Amino acid sequence: MTAEVGTAPTSLAAAVLVCDTAAMAAVPSDPIRVVEQWQARAWGECDLSAVDELAADPMVRHGPSGTVRRSHDELKQDLRSYQRALGNPAIEVHERVLDGDRVWSRVTMRGVSVGTGEPRTVHWLQIHRVDDGRIAELWALYATDVSW
Repeated sequence: MTAEVGTAPTSLAAAVLVCDTAAMAAVPSDPIRVVEQWQARAWGECDLSAVDELAADPMVRHGPSGTVRRSHDELKQDLRSYQRALGNPAIEVHERVLDGDRVWSRVTMRGVSVGTGEPRTVHWLQIHRVDDGRIAELWALYATDVSW
């Protein structure tokens, strides 16, 4: 059941459908929401479809090893590698701030190494630049020996 624009929905279910459709349409343009979904799905769940939906192709990543351009296929390979190191980590966001098209995050990920069974904790400072609903660029620093 659908309601035409400018008319009231004829049932509660239709009202929920209209509201959900409007909310979903707003997601791609909201940089905070894009980064939230990226961290939860790509990292927390190792949902590789998040790469196709939320990352530019290529995505530029700046980090301790330098600057690289990663295609969707390369990002998926990276995520598989990270999953071996952290499993499906619990992600704690300490702070997230929107500044124009950039989302600044301070994040802790806690997981268990798939290979060794050892617990792992990684702390991140990340800046995601979102363009047209996709992460176009990422600056990331990480540490394993800090606690915040």
